[in-house]
Amino acid sequence: MQRAFVARSLQNFGKRTFASDAHAPPKKLHGTTGRYAGAVYTSASKAGMLEKVENELVAFSSTLKSSPSFAAFLSNPTIPRGEKAVKLEQLLGEEKKISHITRNLFVTMSANGRIGDASKVVSAFLELMDESRGVLSVVITSAEPLKKKTLESVQASVMAMAGPGKQVQITTKEDPSIIGGLQILVGDKFLDLSVSSRIAEVTSALESSEL
Repeated sequence: MQRAFVARSLQNFGKRTFASDAHAPPKKLHGTTGRYAGAVYTSASKAGMLEKVENELVAFSSTLKSSPSFAAFLSNPTIPRGEKAVKLEQLLGEEKKISHITRNLFVTMSANGRIGDASKVVSAFLELMDESRGVLSVVITSAEPLKKKTLESVQASVMAMAGPGKQVQITTKEDPSIIGGLQILVGDKFLDLSVSSRIAEVTSALESSEL
């Protein structure tokens, strides 16, 4: 029953629309971090440096993860932007052979007081790269580990929805707070089939009705 419901729900997901400009991001990401990522993608594409910039951003993100103190330094709003710029220059100086695109990104973010969002921008850029390669990221959340048949059914439905030419990367995780059912994130689209969301809907309906 659940497998059939999930399959029908996934069929309602719309297909993505790709940008016609050869150098434009393959999809539009919203918010400030999305705009940064989109600008970097366009610049890197025009320069023929998408993979180089991708590797540099991944390396920078890894540095933040391996050095919590450095990450905290960048995200601390009380530290002057100039001081952060000096640290970034030490990390991304020309002698490091970092592309001007990556260097300009972080220098600009530092000047605008947004360097604390560096990890989010990197994640957004990687999302664009996955999209350009035909990779569809799917996260399936359940209250408890999924049974093999249920997971296989959801995977088949996602593959059918994605269409030919798409590579699907599926990640599963557990969240007891959803009580039951599933929450499915397909790219940037969210499908909530959880019991907790149904309870919330019923509760809201009861509260708004006149008994």
